Amino acid sequence: MIQIEQIAPLVTRQLRHEVLYPESSIASVILEEDHLGIHFGLYDNNELIAVVSLFIRGEEAQFRKFATDSRYQNKGYGSNLLTYILQYAYQQGVKKIWCHARTSAVPFYKKHHFGAVGECFKKGPIEYLRMEKTLDEN
Repeated sequence: MIQIEQIAPLVTRQLRHEVLYPESSIASVILEEDHLGIHFGLYDNNELIAVVSLFIRGEEAQFRKFATDSRYQNKGYGSNLLTYILQYAYQQGVKKIWCHARTSAVPFYKKHHFGAVGECFKKGPIEYLRMEKTLDEN
């Protein structure tokens, strides 16, 4: 049974680390502004499968550190969590939502009607692209 709930920033760290930066220290996944975010976890049968952190600033929001356990990728868990936070953000009055997507994840965001903005850029060895979406009631 899938359940999505708000979680403490501390709860996101292990999965963030394992999925996004396994070669780095766990400290590398801690965001200075974590205390300002709203953090969500998707659980399946009480096992944490995916996490994401949402930062709302007025009518705009950014989500960061979106990670799905590699054993559960391409099975709809990430899509479920993304749909949930998009609805949540819309209910909070957000009009535009965006992220810095790894270029390997761009097809996932395009599938969810995000558009690419600007040029690719690198942070360390990882290439990213800004992806954004205007929110409406659909």
